[in-house]
Order: sequence, then C-alpha cells, then structure tokens
Amino acid sequence: MAQSMGYTDLGVLFSQENYNGTARYNAMSGAFGALGGDVSAIYHNPASGAVFSRSEISGSLSYETIDTDATYYGKTTFNNQTDFRVPQFGFVIVFDAPYSSNWSKFTLGFNYSTLNEFKRNYTAKGNNGSFVRYNLHPFDNPELPDEPIPYNIPESQTFQNNTSGRSDVYTLSIASAYKDFFYIGSTLNFHNVKFSQDVYLGEQNGDDEGNTLYADYNQFLYEESSGISLGVGMILKPFRNFRLGFAYQSPIWYPEIYEESNAIDYDLENSYSGFQERGYLDIQSTDIPGLYRNTYDNNPEFLTYKYNMNTPEKWTASAAITLGQHGLISVDYHQKNYSLIRFGNGSNFQQERDEIATSLTTARGLRGGGELRFNQISLRGGALLEESPYKPNNETFYKKGVSLGLGLKFKNAKLDFAYQYTEIDENYSIYHSSESVNDVTLLNANSRFSTTLALLF
Repeated sequence: MAQSMGYTDLGVLFSQENYNGTARYNAMSGAFGALGGDVSAIYHNPASGAVFSRSEISGSLSYETIDTDATYYGKTTFNNQTDFRVPQFGFVIVFDAPYSSNWSKFTLGFNYSTLNEFKRNYTAKGNNGSFVRYNLHPFDNPELPDEPIPYNIPESQTFQNNTSGRSDVYTLSIASAYKDFFYIGSTLNFHNVKFSQDVYLGEQNGDDEGNTLYADYNQFLYEESSGISLGVGMILKPFRNFRLGFAYQSPIWYPEIYEESNAIDYDLENSYSGFQERGYLDIQSTDIPGLYRNTYDNNPEFLTYKYNMNTPEKWTASAAITLGQHGLISVDYHQKNYSLIRFGNGSNFQQERDEIATSLTTARGLRGGGELRFNQISLRGGALLEESPYKPNNETFYKKGVSLGLGLKFKNAKLDFAYQYTEIDENYSIYHSSESVNDVTLLNANSRFSTTLALLF
C-alpha cells in the first residue's frame, strides 16, 4: 500500500498511551502510582483519590511542538508543527466518615484527559535507487508494433503522512482510606477515539530514452469508536515514609469501530491491480499526452467497515519515599503485553491475529519523579523509558523522556507549571511488505509546556 496503517499497527496505536495530565503529574513524568493525591493519577492507580485530604478541582492548558526528522535512503527531511489544547479537567470530592470508623474517608472523582494525541505531519524524500512500483503509463498501447518502454529507472520518491485525531478518556472513580495506612479504589473509564490518516506516495521514474513518468498515489483512512475499561488499585504505607502501589487496568473494550477508507481498486482495466491501486492514482509522463486518473468522480465511493477490538491489559507496580515536608521520590514500573490485542468480526482477522502473535510482545516501562519543597514553592523533575511493542526493536527503549516543573501553593489554590521533552524512535513502511524497499526512519521529538490551576475546598 501507499501506505495507510494496517490493523496490527492501528491496534498498537490505540493501545499506547501518551497521557497528558496536570502540570504536577507531567513534571514528574507520571510517576504517581504510589503517591496519589493528584487528580490525573486516578486513571493509572484508582487508589490515588483516597490520598486527598481536601476536595479539589483543576484544569490544565498545554502547548506542544512536534519535530519529526524523516530519513529515507540517507536523506533527512525536517518537519515541525504545534498544538494547543485543554488536555485535562477534573475534580475529587472528599467525604469524611460520618461516624467513628477505621475507614476514615471516601472520595468520588472525575477526570478528563487526553490519553494519546495523533496529530503528526511529515514528508520523506529520497531515492531507493533500485525499485519502482509504477513503470507503465496506462495510456500506452501494448498492441502497437513497438512494445511500451518501461520506466524502470527510479529518480525520486516522495512520501507524505498526515495524521490527526486523539484518544480521550473520562474517568469516574471511587476510593477509600483505612487508618491512613491502606488506600483502595476503582475506576470506570469511558474512551473516545478518532483517527484520520492521509498518505501520499509520489514516484518519478525514467526510461532508457530520457522520458519521465510521474505517479501520484493517495490513500485515506478514518477510524472512530467509543469504548470502556475498568481499573482497580491500592496504595500501602508499611512504614511512615515509604509507600507501595499496585494497579491493574483492564483492556479497553471497543465494541464497534467504524472505518472509512478509499482502499478500493477504482479501475480494474488498467495495468495495475491489488495493493498497487487501492486508492487514488494519477499518472502522466513527458512522452505520452494526457493525464491518467483512476477515478474522475468528484465524490468517489468510500469503503466502510465495522469491527471490534480489545486492547491489552496493563499492570503497574510503584514505590515512593516521602521526605516529610521536604519532598519525595517516586518510581513506577508498568508492563503491557501487546500480543494480547484482539480483533473481532468473524474470521476476517485471522491474518492479523497471526501477525500480532509473531510480531508483538510485552513492552515494559519505567517512570521516575522527584519533588523538593521550600515552604510554598516546589521544584520537580522526572524521566521515563519505554520499550517498543514490536519484537525486532524490543531490546531497546524506543521512547525516552525527561521533565521539569515548578509549583506554587497558596491557601486555597495551587498553580503548577511543567516542561516535558520526549523522543520516540520508529520506522514506517511506505511500500508493501512484498516490495523490497527500506522503511522511513523517524525521530519524533516532542516538547510540551503545561500549566494547571487547582482550587481547594
């Protein structure tokens, strides 16, 4: 294909997390599994809500720059874009026990957060030097005495990938505290996901007589769904300044994913078939008059499809050391087995099931964060590492990040600021797997600034 994402890659995309929470949460790289006390943490460990001593409501703003370096056969193209949004809003209400009990309080919480952002646009240019997909002009007549001269000399290839959309999660939580020693909670999470992709492949190929053929190929893909997941978690304080956290997130169940694409062969009579022309195709050359277009319809037919999917479950173990009123250190370890991604719609996904079983594996991640407090001012920092879910790349960390932050505390309010820098290394196949062409190598560097205002009551 040109190629838009296949179901295995879509399953990975909808299973990954790039959680955008409060500025305090972001500043410590999300290492809150054993700490709690932050409204964004209730999604990752539902017991976090029980740590609150006062009710709180918060909202956040974020500004992000996204730099993508796309390298194709030794040539690197630099791409940049920005994004501004409201990534988080939530509250936790604390209820003290109405009578004397070891269960001293319980809390109810709600939080909205961006779970993953799909906005990314980049261009890759280069020349593989050995392979062409489109080597014939459909207007060339093979029945003439002279056989058509194929355009088998690759001169350049251009690939553009434009994606948009995001995955949002709305979390409802309930939690309780036992003797300020044991905290437990559960969540019900509602997920919305929208994803669109527009990919373009341009080839410029020559023949032995100095003529050039230009081929422009385009595919479009749109996915939309709503899903649900559950979470349970606990936090223990075996010692005064030491905490342990454990959390489980169920798979996200997407009962129906609506798909729309132009992955259709619009012209069965021309020289190309199968994956070579499932989309829009334009061809012209310097020696044959006329523009070939596989569809001249201003409103061409789209292919629609519905299927269901389950993401893998996630386990998190955490530990934290508190330094009294002076600060804290926290570490989270999590793992997710991507080979447990499941698609459903009869037997239509047997090929994807086999591919998932052979190409995906368990990805582990580590997050660490710290905070130093100076009266009403807090300084924060953190770091994260995460493995790739793909087997060939799983021995290295494909995602790395660092973060910094500042917090200001007032009598009934908190104002926090954070900066995060994340790098993600990945590859993208611009040709079909049967075509022996190297992938585009991508280095994605994200810089995110966020701020949160929280009111206490």
